[in-house]
Amino acid sequence: MVAAFKAADLADLPPLQSRSDELSKALWVLAMGRKVGEAVMTPCQISTVLRDLYGIALPRQKIQALLAKEKGTVVRRRKEGIWAYQVMQAGVDRVAAAPGSTVVLIEPEKAFSKIREIEDTLAGLRGVLSICDPYVDGRTLDFLAKCQSASGIRLLTVTVTKPGPFGRDLGAFNNEHGGVLEVRVASQKDLHDRYIVHDDGLLLLGTSLNGLGRKQSFVVALGLDLRADVLAAFNSRWQVATPI
Repeated sequence: MVAAFKAADLADLPPLQSRSDELSKALWVLAMGRKVGEAVMTPCQISTVLRDLYGIALPRQKIQALLAKEKGTVVRRRKEGIWAYQVMQAGVDRVAAAPGSTVVLIEPEKAFSKIREIEDTLAGLRGVLSICDPYVDGRTLDFLAKCQSASGIRLLTVTVTKPGPFGRDLGAFNNEHGGVLEVRVASQKDLHDRYIVHDDGLLLLGTSLNGLGRKQSFVVALGLDLRADVLAAFNSRWQVATPI
């Protein structure tokens, strides 16, 4: 198993050494295990990979305690009669977050405080915001009303729930906020990305804005590294989208 990890392609994951906390190290190994055919790993196997391949001492008991508390990032399964763990996409997304980025985990049972944290983040975003969100409704506008530092907002979507009421809410929003918001519907129905491009970087959203707090999700704040490429992709879709 260790040999398979040595031969694995690490290009799509940040280096293990950039993961500062113990849980992230365990999730990193599980994410790599999925790539090399070890989709389900025991805490002992995770500990062995960390010790023998990367020189990191993390006891299996500590790994078990950390993973047992996780919800959404891993699932527990039996492997040869022993409890083991399999990483979910939410766990892979957490591992793939760029080193130095800020990750906010939103869980339904702690949604109130975490949503306030996200609203504070939105309030500080500067410049013309370019937002890609495939599913929008009136609740989306509630979040966009928090973007008080933005000079403009471009919202690109695919599906507008209850278009009539949404259109009325959009008009009221712009009357109150100086016409800063423009909404367009993309012609590409395979639009699945969720992100916000702002002057200082990029926010990756694990769910649509109107879904924040309803299920476990992540909001990842990134710097300027990916901003230009993501904005270029947004602009190409924006140009052919239909204004509301």
